[in-house]
Amino acid sequence: MTSRNLVALVGGGSGGHLTPLLPVAEKLKLKRADVRIVHIGQKGDPLNSITKNAEVIDEQLLVAAGKYRRYHGENWLVRLVDIRTFFFNVRDFFQFITGIFQAWFLLGKLKPRVILMKGGYVCAPVGIAAGLRGIPYVTHDSDAMVSLAHRIIAKKATFHLTAMDPELYLPQYSIDKTRQVGVPVRADYTFVTKEDQARARKKLGMSNDEKVLLVVGGGLGARNINNAIIQNMNKLLAHKVTIVMITGQKLFAEVERSLGSLGLQENERERIKTIAFSDELHILSAAADVVITRAGATNMAEFAAQGKACIVVPSPFLAGGHQLKNAQALERARATIIVDESSIAALAETATMLLDNPKQQAELSKNLHAIAHQDAAEKIADRLLQIINEGA
Repeated sequence: MTSRNLVALVGGGSGGHLTPLLPVAEKLKLKRADVRIVHIGQKGDPLNSITKNAEVIDEQLLVAAGKYRRYHGENWLVRLVDIRTFFFNVRDFFQFITGIFQAWFLLGKLKPRVILMKGGYVCAPVGIAAGLRGIPYVTHDSDAMVSLAHRIIAKKATFHLTAMDPELYLPQYSIDKTRQVGVPVRADYTFVTKEDQARARKKLGMSNDEKVLLVVGGGLGARNINNAIIQNMNKLLAHKVTIVMITGQKLFAEVERSLGSLGLQENERERIKTIAFSDELHILSAAADVVITRAGATNMAEFAAQGKACIVVPSPFLAGGHQLKNAQALERARATIIVDESSIAALAETATMLLDNPKQQAELSKNLHAIAHQDAAEKIADRLLQIINEGA
């Protein structure tokens, strides 16, 4: 489907590469009614429904995209002799090549005026094809480092938009083409006042008198975080805490079984709310006093917009250690408390200490909200439209 003002938004592989596309698409539609928006995603991505079902996305098209498997801190020799990983990397290399050809033909048909590369392996084949066709594209990095896919396509990008200080992205990006804009978040995420918190709790059937702890493991869940909370559940309940756990789809049944084995009283079990996945995270987080979360850039941007007191458990295994870098950047701003995966047994104790300290909650809230960029989606949309106008 071609259009004179067609914009392609590219991303996939994680919610953090997909959900920010929606506020950008919304701003584009508000600013230019004649803009058509296509999401180009990765074949087989279970999260494609995030954009496919969105009203602001006119069409979704998919291409092949291989994944290069590597793990933060892993020795290169271990990586070399890991036959299973080596096999999958070889297989996915051919997927990557296939994706370049598919993207080449797709872009030739669509003829987009500009492309936004939000992240994920799908950006590499689409970016290479766009460069070969001379189609302008802009990268956006939510993490405190340049992703592998964006490193591959950085040279021919028209602009690089980043969540944090442009100097963090050197030397992969040239400073003259890099601008800090923040991370786009949905309009639902705004600063939470005491009145907002009370309204959220009323909607969820919670009292204003209780202490509420929200545990978020990310879109796929986090087993170690879930286990650390469950193993200390009796201590948390004795502390008069209401716990809301977003377990992740794959881990929901496992968490339910573990809770069932604790022998809790009915009134105790009622204070533990387990949810596999929620489209209303903004309401759950608004109701919470303290949030435990991974250091995914999009979640942190959402909680920053709300001004939530957060305890962050960065995943130590993700490629490039990007969650560690995200968390460290926030810690330097005194905007969060970090609990390392190696010290996760102390997670519940850290949570109860913070729940008992409203002054520290307020300080973390203030500092995290201070680094929020609630105009990020608008700035990205403006940049894309500027490129369209300059090419008119």
